[in-house]
Amino acid sequence: MDVGSVLNQGLAGLQRSQGEINRSAQQIAQAGTTERDNPSKNDVTEALVNIKAETQVFNSSAKVVKAADETVGTLLNTRA
Repeated sequence: MDVGSVLNQGLAGLQRSQGEINRSAQQIAQAGTTERDNPSKNDVTEALVNIKAETQVFNSSAKVVKAADETVGTLLNTRA
C-alpha cells in the first residue's frame, strides 16, 4: 500500500465522520423544534452516541493522515 493511498483513506474517513457528526447534530437541533407532541422523535440518545463514536473515528483518521504526512516527510528527507 502506498502512502498516497493511505493518505486518501485517512481523508475519506475524516470527511465521512464529519458528515455523520453533522447529520447527528441536525437531528439533535430538530428534536426540540419538530414533533413536540411526539416524544419518540425527540429522543437524542442515538444521535449523541453517534457523535461520540464518530468523533473517535475522526480522531483515528486524523492520526492516519498525520502518519502518512510524517512518512512523506521522512521519505523526502531521505531523498534530499
